[in-house]
Amino acid sequence: MKKIPILSFFGLTGELAYLKSYIRIADNTEAIVENCKQICECTDVCVRVMTGSFEVEIWGAELMLSNYTEECVEIHGTIEQIKLTSRRIRERES
Repeated sequence: MKKIPILSFFGLTGELAYLKSYIRIADNTEAIVENCKQICECTDVCVRVMTGSFEVEIWGAELMLSNYTEECVEIHGTIEQIKLTSRRIRERES
C-alpha cells in the first residue's frame, strides 16, 4: 500500500513566513530589511535589495549598509523614498 503524503499546516506556515518581508524604518535615517535574499545595488543615493517577495529600492543621500547578516540588512543615511515592486510583476516584465 502506497502512503499518501500529508501536508502539514506548520510546514505551510513556515513556507509562508519565509516569503514575508519586514521593513522597519526609524525616522528618515535608518531602515532594516528582513528576509533579504540579495543585495543588487548599493550606492550613496540608492540601495536595491531582493526579498522573498519584493524588490526594495531605497533612495536618499549618503546611504550605506552598516550590517548584513543572514537575511537581514541595515541601511543608514538620509532616506527620502522607499519603493516596493512585487517580484512577480518584475519577472513578468523581464
